[in-house]
Amino acid sequence: NYRIVASPVVHGAMVFAPSRVRPMLAIKAGGRGDVTRSHVSWSFDNGPDVPSPVTDGEYLYVINDRGIMWCLNARTGQEIYGGQRLRSATYSGSPVLADGKVYVTDEDGVTTVIEAGQKFTILAENDLGEYTLSSPAVSDGQIFIRTEAFLYAIGQRSE
Repeated sequence: NYRIVASPVVHGAMVFAPSRVRPMLAIKAGGRGDVTRSHVSWSFDNGPDVPSPVTDGEYLYVINDRGIMWCLNARTGQEIYGGQRLRSATYSGSPVLADGKVYVTDEDGVTTVIEAGQKFTILAENDLGEYTLSSPAVSDGQIFIRTEAFLYAIGQRSE
């Protein structure tokens, strides 16, 4: 019941530690021993189960396995927007932040592109039509998505 699948995310001196049952914690790096009281900056009750959160240091984007998305102020934990519904599906891949956009792929192979920032705006949905559990990866201007059968490279490699 107390499993942890999502990975902690580090940005600067902050560690964002998700958990399915307990709240997600924003912990100041450093310290020794049990830092759950002395180093916790804030907590959030809607932490993800499987997808790891992603941050640019200003905003923290959280997507749960049912496709509900929140944007929090990474420094304070204040909810910028919350409870926004992505396409109804199961989400196991973690979101990726690149080029001012958040990319997240569901298990049906649909990648939703959300504008990064204070306003929840879906820019696109792209369907590969194949089962996938992986997170998108970004390198040299390309997005890589691994499905059950293929590895897709989307876009032109930048010089």
